[in-house]
Amino acid sequence: MILFVIFQRAPILLIVLLAVIVWLAIIEVRGQQEMPLLQKVWWVLFVLLTNFVGLIILRIYTYEKRRRAGSAD
Repeated sequence: MILFVIFQRAPILLIVLLAVIVWLAIIEVRGQQEMPLLQKVWWVLFVLLTNFVGLIILRIYTYEKRRRAGSAD
């Protein structure tokens, strides 16, 4: 996203891939019932700005959160 803003151009394929990554992030945070709405919006915006790396960080965060919740029960 940041490179798109700097160069003010982006190939259609990269825009479509960014939309898919953001869609995957929305699906990921939608499943988190205990996460507040502001935190969900923050994660989606984080993925929008950092692209694939942000999605990987989000997946690791949600995995660890689920794992801790499962071991607490």
